[in-house]
Amino acid sequence: MGKSQYKKKTQGRRHNPIRVPDAHLGSGKGEGKADPDKEKQMLPILNKLKSPEYADRTWACAAICNLIQNDAATRRLFQSRNVVGELIERLSDSVDEVLVEASGALRNLAIDGGHEMCGEMANKGIMSHLTVLIGKITNTIDSLAVAPKGVKPTDAEFQARKHLLSLAENVISLLWSLAEANPKTLQAVNAVGCEGLLIKVLGGRESFGLDVTLAAAQALYSLTQDNPPFRKAVVSYPNALETIIGVIEEDHTPVESSLAAQTRKGKGKDKQPNGDTADDFPDGRALLRRILVSGVIRNCVLAGSRTDERVNISGLTSGTILPLINGLLDVNLTDVVNKVLQLVQQVPKEVTANLGKNLQTDHRSTAEVSLERIERNLTTVVIASEVLTDICAGLEDEEDVPVNPAEAIAQEEDLDEDEDMDEILADEDLIEQGRDPLSGIEEPAQSPTINPGATLSHLFTTLQLPARLIALSQLTPLSFPPANNQPSPHPPTTSVLSVLHLRALEALNNLLLTAAASLPSGGDSAQICSAVPSQQIWSSMFAIIGAIGSEPDALKMKGQEMRVEVLEMALGCIWGTVKVAPSVLDVQNEQIQTLIDATSVLRSDVAKGRVIEALSALASRPNVSVEQNQVIGTWLIQLLTSSSSPTPEILIAVINAIIDIYADETRAYDQPVFVAGNFLSGLSGTVAKVKGEVKKIDKRKNRQLRTQGEEAYENLVAFIKYRRSLRQ
Repeated sequence: MGKSQYKKKTQGRRHNPIRVPDAHLGSGKGEGKADPDKEKQMLPILNKLKSPEYADRTWACAAICNLIQNDAATRRLFQSRNVVGELIERLSDSVDEVLVEASGALRNLAIDGGHEMCGEMANKGIMSHLTVLIGKITNTIDSLAVAPKGVKPTDAEFQARKHLLSLAENVISLLWSLAEANPKTLQAVNAVGCEGLLIKVLGGRESFGLDVTLAAAQALYSLTQDNPPFRKAVVSYPNALETIIGVIEEDHTPVESSLAAQTRKGKGKDKQPNGDTADDFPDGRALLRRILVSGVIRNCVLAGSRTDERVNISGLTSGTILPLINGLLDVNLTDVVNKVLQLVQQVPKEVTANLGKNLQTDHRSTAEVSLERIERNLTTVVIASEVLTDICAGLEDEEDVPVNPAEAIAQEEDLDEDEDMDEILADEDLIEQGRDPLSGIEEPAQSPTINPGATLSHLFTTLQLPARLIALSQLTPLSFPPANNQPSPHPPTTSVLSVLHLRALEALNNLLLTAAASLPSGGDSAQICSAVPSQQIWSSMFAIIGAIGSEPDALKMKGQEMRVEVLEMALGCIWGTVKVAPSVLDVQNEQIQTLIDATSVLRSDVAKGRVIEALSALASRPNVSVEQNQVIGTWLIQLLTSSSSPTPEILIAVINAIIDIYADETRAYDQPVFVAGNFLSGLSGTVAKVKGEVKKIDKRKNRQLRTQGEEAYENLVAFIKYRRSLRQ
């Protein structure tokens, strides 16, 4: 089935710690109904962006931030008046305060507006301004590095340093958002050469503080995922790997303890009615930074590579990274959700934005600070799960080998000849021409290269990962936006929880597939199978599938895309469980039907193919009942013989599944199902159809799929010939 494990993340799915999807927002904000009071304030604010007084320009930038925060309708209203272009123009302002506020407004627009907003910024020329600002920030960092130690800075120097930190955080966050927007903006970020700035910020973490260094870690983590040019630039940058490893190995607890002490000292009077304070929840920035940078090193260094000679990624993973992740996996999501719902009741009701002379954008209550910390802590678990997903991905992906020009020409000629020579032949003629089932000796399948980041025994037995990942994947009342088009009680928590479930399931999926690949060919390994809690995983995944399926209409709603993604990955874990030990599962008839029904709501052919492969394994397991085999077999035959042709991927999966199930005519279910159901006649009538569908696959665009299709066609014909020979 091609690449089956999850080593790389789809950028758009990653939870942004500040980003709340528009579809999660209520009160008309997601539907485009702007607040009339804010609409009246818009034009005076935009006019002041070009004021000759720098104080007015600074105020206008800050006011924009205040008005658009988590308000998609007002944001779009400002967009229609070219607020993006006006703010980008302010990035060349001569006054540092304006630079900071303008970059901050753009950063918030990028985070709140997502991919669409980032694309608009790129089209309006933000990259040239960011290139200049990167150079300015880097030069200032270098000058600070050579400044005399112990000399107290002047007021002007102190203010310049303060502006530098704010500007650096804003610019780096913009780079991070632009990198995740689309391939075009990612390429533009690669071109500005920001790796030096990010590494220098991490190297000076004691001087720059948590906010700036956390932004640098987030940007590095994003830019090193599925982005070879940037990874190469990082590995080649002087002392980059040493700096990154230094952050990973540096204990984060002293920083967290210091922050907690400062909070208790400075905010002792900010008690909530129930006695809670914001510092009851850890700040979490230092820990999140460490987890992100752990992901960076694993993105950049492949075990056994030349770079690994300097790093020893396996030792770093087992000695530091995995123990760090291990301490984050036992969060009780039920308690978290209950606490969030309690805190939401304490948040002051929305008030009109304060746009007075002393404008402040940070006017959060203690409850809001606590909610932000809970969200950050959940985000840390999300990133830890992503890194764990990579560690559990023991199968090395096969990469397509580029075709040289001579081979490409030969393939095109081959294709043209193939298309010209093939006539429209009847099913029986094609079967007659097909390969004899006993004439060819199939080459043994090559075993996949298995290289997990830790031993399976350690992951399954010592760390007990399956049970803990299952706990993180179980749905809560806040896991998805409500299906009634009302907003979530706390959209940021809902946004991060849905991604957390998905990441936990991805890690579990990879762990199961690595275990399946480790089984000896042609038989079970009692040690591996006994270490996998197959029935627990099976039951837990069906609980998730059942919960999502209980609201079927929600699967088609805008803003509910994560329901389908979590469903697909739960089904992926079903697939992985079946690959490890199908014979030990207690499979109910309704579960078989659930898997069949699920294929109608899945969006990706890859996900549908996994379900078909899982059903194939269930239909041919040693203890399968005739009834269950008949339900699966009949459904597969109907898919193949229906008037509407499935996609090539599904067609191939169905053919392979039927052959796998009924290749052994001695099985107890063969006579009452395959023979009595006249499956052979149905298959014989599909040969010309299958041949035609395979020929439609363009060799030049999808060589691997075409090869798989041709193999499936040849196997189908050989299978038909073999089953006919049994009658003689």
